[in-house]
Amino acid sequence: RACAGACGAVVAVVALAVLFGLLMAGPAQATEPPPLTHYTQAELVIVPMPDPATLAELLAVTALQRPPEDAAWRPVALPDTVVRPAISTDSTGSTARSGPGTAMRWYRVRYAGGGDAAAPLALYIPRVVSGPGVLLMRQGGAWRLLFKSDESVQEAWNRPLLLPLPETGGVPIELVYGSSVGTLRTHHSLSSVWVGPIDSVRRRADWRALLQLQAPMATSTAILIVGLFAAGVWWRRRHEQAYLYFALAALVWSFRNLHYYIDEPRGRLAATWFWWATNSSLAWVMLLVYGFALRFDGRRHRRMEQLLLAGVLVSSLTSAPLWPHVVDLLQLQHAVNALVALTVTVYMTLLCWRGGGPELRAITLASWVGQAFGIHDLLLLGGRMTPETIYLLPYAPLVVFGSFLYATLRRYVQAIEQVEGANEQLEARLRQREAELEANHARLRDVEREQALLLERERLMADMHDGIGSTLMSSLIMLEHGQIDREEVAAVGRECVDDLRLVIDSLEPIENDLITLLATLRYRLGRRLEAAGIEVIWTMDDLPRLAWLAPPDALQVLRLLQEVLTNVLKHAGARRVQMSARLVDGHTVEVRVQDDGCGYDAQAAAQRGGRGLGNLRLRARQLRARLEVDASPGRGTTVRLLLPVERP
Repeated sequence: RACAGACGAVVAVVALAVLFGLLMAGPAQATEPPPLTHYTQAELVIVPMPDPATLAELLAVTALQRPPEDAAWRPVALPDTVVRPAISTDSTGSTARSGPGTAMRWYRVRYAGGGDAAAPLALYIPRVVSGPGVLLMRQGGAWRLLFKSDESVQEAWNRPLLLPLPETGGVPIELVYGSSVGTLRTHHSLSSVWVGPIDSVRRRADWRALLQLQAPMATSTAILIVGLFAAGVWWRRRHEQAYLYFALAALVWSFRNLHYYIDEPRGRLAATWFWWATNSSLAWVMLLVYGFALRFDGRRHRRMEQLLLAGVLVSSLTSAPLWPHVVDLLQLQHAVNALVALTVTVYMTLLCWRGGGPELRAITLASWVGQAFGIHDLLLLGGRMTPETIYLLPYAPLVVFGSFLYATLRRYVQAIEQVEGANEQLEARLRQREAELEANHARLRDVEREQALLLERERLMADMHDGIGSTLMSSLIMLEHGQIDREEVAAVGRECVDDLRLVIDSLEPIENDLITLLATLRYRLGRRLEAAGIEVIWTMDDLPRLAWLAPPDALQVLRLLQEVLTNVLKHAGARRVQMSARLVDGHTVEVRVQDDGCGYDAQAAAQRGGRGLGNLRLRARQLRARLEVDASPGRGTTVRLLLPVERP
């Protein structure tokens, strides 16, 4: 109930507000806008007028003309088109008559008025193709001049005519539009006429201007941008001449469309040359577009391209305003262009029929559409089509633009497919190569394993032959000749057993750890040293792993240190031996064996040429290490083995 009460209160407030607004506004005054009238019928009268020699005289004479009061007006249907005989134009741009005299064609319509008397009115004519014109209005009295043509009269062929009208007070008016016929144009065309409120009329005029002026301008801008893109592609890929042809065609086509939307030069000579250049450029557009299309066939068509070039040159030169013409070369030139375009389009169609690619088919289809647009515009130019329509050829670049995008897209997609195909082939070859390399690598691993086993076997055989085998053989010979006693045989046996244990210890997996290797040596020889009454002091720091410490090098380290300790045991008469290892300057590992024995004279030993120290130095060189011996009589002996942490 509370919600219902609140809603009722809101509705009551809104109703009171609406009622108050109506009371304050007072009674509504109904005002209707004037009617918008579309005239497809008018009254016509033709009045002869003097033949002026120049455009300025024609403008002046036309502005003074008035329809006769006693004229016999006759009904005429709108649009009204009259094809006139040809005119001749000399190189200066002046006009001369080559047919019947100049005449004023007066068109009269009556506007009933009504509606809001203060609403502004306007007259709108979509297209006028004629000479200079005037617009007169009469409202019960004399004629009143509302408009007269200026030197830009020739631009009205593609520009809608929107003329504001003075206030009529809602009273009926009479409007007369007169145009001089017989000069400047080979035909006369007047479309239907609209009269009504200026806002409604302007919307129609703006829509017409959009189709006839702004849209061709936008089309030219778009085709220029695409042309710049094509030029950039051609600059990077010079062999792709199709892109160069399209870039040039876009440039020339944009120039050809200029006369649809820009003001002509005010000078007669400049206007004549501008008109010739923009119309003659259509033939060059055809040449470039067809050259662009034929590049997608894959075959050269030199004869066809040479004929096209020759025809374009002849058409451009013969239509140039350098000499008098007795025919309307503009229509003749466009007719020849249409015939040439039809011939080349048929030729391209035959190429497509014989197996042309999708790109050529798309461009050929676009060419047929452009051909239809060209024929339509040729009929409109010659006055053989209603002037209510618009020129379609400015929109042909959009069709060609679409075919170019299609061709470029196909080229791009094909390039991507080729790259993807090449990548797939490379990946397949890479997988095959990887499989082959893996198989070869497996075979190499097997070969390396077998070779390593063979080398290790040969090393073990050499070590046992040179070490244990040599010692046993010499001991056996001495035993056979009675040159050795039992204790010496036992000592030789112990040495052979120690050497065999060193060989076995070098094969143990120590993972390049020098401390583990030295611990093995201490385990093997420590008891013998202690049994001989020698105290062993063991000092080891944390050491880095030696990546090069393989079994052969480990055996060399063990034998070198074993020989040093054996010398201490046999000759030093020491009570204590200290064995240590530490890292020196980050790149070298120092293994030190120091005893407190009797020592010896190092210089005298070097002069005697003893083999013990030489063997030690030889083993150190094989390890790419350094051996330093510090000894003196009565002060013990210190042996330092300097091993590199890394070695090449």
